[in-house]
Amino acid sequence: MILRSAMLAAALLVGSSALAAPATGKLQLIDLTDDFAREWDRTAALPDAERVAAFKAAFAKLIPGFYDHQRMGLPGPERYDEHLLKALKTYPEKRDAIAAMSRDFAALFAPALASYEARFGPMTGYPPIYLVNSIGEFDGGTRDLPEGVRLLFGADVMAKNYANISAQPFFHHELFHLMHGRTFPECQPVWCALWTEGLAVYAAVQLNPKATDDELLLNWPTPLRAAVDGDRTLAVCDMCKHLESTAPKDYRVLFSNGKPDTALPARYGYYLGYLIAAEAGKTRSPDQLAALKQAEVRPLIDETLAQLATCAPE
Repeated sequence: MILRSAMLAAALLVGSSALAAPATGKLQLIDLTDDFAREWDRTAALPDAERVAAFKAAFAKLIPGFYDHQRMGLPGPERYDEHLLKALKTYPEKRDAIAAMSRDFAALFAPALASYEARFGPMTGYPPIYLVNSIGEFDGGTRDLPEGVRLLFGADVMAKNYANISAQPFFHHELFHLMHGRTFPECQPVWCALWTEGLAVYAAVQLNPKATDDELLLNWPTPLRAAVDGDRTLAVCDMCKHLESTAPKDYRVLFSNGKPDTALPARYGYYLGYLIAAEAGKTRSPDQLAALKQAEVRPLIDETLAQLATCAPE
């Protein structure tokens, strides 16, 4: 495992073992992209099924539960193992880009961490963060693993998404999620994601007032701002129907890559959530918004959505 610290300048500590890393002190980075390359080389000559099993066994020791079907909510390993095998076979096409992101990550992340801490205070006492090959899953985000919630960055997706734009707003977005998790525990209804994602976008805007919508992740899969602003009533009223939903399909439509039933684009919840946070931010500081409890947030969302649009009673 190669762990790089040359450019972190005391802002980011680099650990030597995923299992030994304590949840104390400054943020610790564990880079597993070299381990992926090593295991790819080590298992290259094995038959497909054996290769997948050997690869998963190796990473179960490094980051338990990550390359695992159970984390994805799948009933069995077959679909996930097929996805993992495909990723292993296409890895040579992405290997150089992942390695380059690994080399550059510290230099990209350290100034973003420093500017975040200058505004919100030291990020101490958190578990380590990981740089991984997400095999196409994410550029960054928190994931619930057997050892607890961890913040991970996907070197493979980052290499594609941030080749020509600043990654700093993205890093600020994810650091805010990490901090916000201390005062706003995870909850399942859609309104929880509407608040947490919207507030993370709002925090990124506060720290990067000149950030573009590309940098704020508001242009994927299509420009979200234009879609929501173009029919604010549709967006608000559609969201109101789903606020209490815990159905995975609703979450995927509103915050991921699900197929919408309306003219609204997938992920429009990010921008609508931002509008709610921005409205709340007119009378509260970002720190006050981050400190709000779930019982305070739910009525605030209803009140703000009612201000944004009027929906016909059902």
